[in-house]
Amino acid sequence: SSPNNDLVEDAGKVHLDKGEPWGKGIIKDIRRTVGTHWVSEMTNFNQKTVAVTFLLFISVIAPTLTFGAVYGKTTGNRIGAVETILATSWIGVAYSLIGGMPLCVIGSTGPVLMFTKAIVNIADSLDVPFLTFNVWVSLWLFVYCLVA
Repeated sequence: SSPNNDLVEDAGKVHLDKGEPWGKGIIKDIRRTVGTHWVSEMTNFNQKTVAVTFLLFISVIAPTLTFGAVYGKTTGNRIGAVETILATSWIGVAYSLIGGMPLCVIGSTGPVLMFTKAIVNIADSLDVPFLTFNVWVSLWLFVYCLVA
């Protein structure tokens, strides 16, 4: 008897599902989840959910305010604490709905601040408005990330 007789046929082979057009997986996921456990999770209001909500709020708002103040200093108050709070909250809601990770903490980071400082320096040296230049750079990055 050979030691290979106990092996399962096709063991270790990767089987991929048929490819679908862009965006169909998200639509299927929404249809599958919104009417089921999603409603019960969204209406689950108890002491634990309130505590976790406050914990996430406090853990996100403190660095957002800090980075907002540094952004204000770096950009000459063209981007400040209010804009940073609005951007963080908007992208946090969008990412939790689209990205499938509702507890992912979104916020400003040091590398993004340094990138913004570089954009400010480039915009100043080219004598173009910073906010307009920042929008075009951000749109290009969005398209690049979408394609990649």
